[in-house]
Amino acid sequence: MKKGRIENKIYRKETIQKYQEKCLSLGMDATVNGYSFLNMRLFSTLLLFFFFLIIDYRNLIVNLVLCSIYYYLFSKLYLDSKIEKRQRQLEKESILFFEVVALSLESGRNLVDSLEITSKSVEGSLSLEFSNALKEMEYGKSFKESLQALRTRIPSPSIQNMILNLEQSNAYGNNMVEPIREQLNYIREMRVMGVKTQINKMPIQVSVVSVLLFVPIILLLVLSPVIVKLLLP
Repeated sequence: MKKGRIENKIYRKETIQKYQEKCLSLGMDATVNGYSFLNMRLFSTLLLFFFFLIIDYRNLIVNLVLCSIYYYLFSKLYLDSKIEKRQRQLEKESILFFEVVALSLESGRNLVDSLEITSKSVEGSLSLEFSNALKEMEYGKSFKESLQALRTRIPSPSIQNMILNLEQSNAYGNNMVEPIREQLNYIREMRVMGVKTQINKMPIQVSVVSVLLFVPIILLLVLSPVIVKLLLP
């Protein structure tokens, strides 16, 4: 956390740390950090408040309530939605990525070589993150430090556990293939459960859409004779 910044005087240390960690979850290509996000949220809320004030200065309480709601929801709409989307994408990519890692390990290669080969042969954000972690080793970081930094950029708990298992297995010389297979099975099961949850939600969504679309039409058809009588002399 940088000292001497005005944000350190406005926000609590825990708040800054929380959003720094969230912004790290957006990956190495993220254009926003904890400080810039907090500034963006604050200044956009102030601009919205002054906009409402210009439109209708008399409803000050209503304007304050609307701006408070915007301030609260900004993190969920801007940051949390991106993190959730990235988590789903990384978990989707992780199945192929770690399958290739396991095959490379089974062929007799060490973990670093397996990750390097997989990062070059498999496309996706997860491969880019591992490539960046391997490059950090060239600049002086240890393998353990690189993987620890990588975990902070991954918003998926299942992939974080996978990386932690690789780190520990490599340190203690344990078998790495079996934990990878088990974790991959877990990720697949979670994805299947997610699809089932979406399927179960579909009837409710269809019912809501049906009510919104067809009920007004039915009412119009039923009431049209009465409306015609009222309009005609």
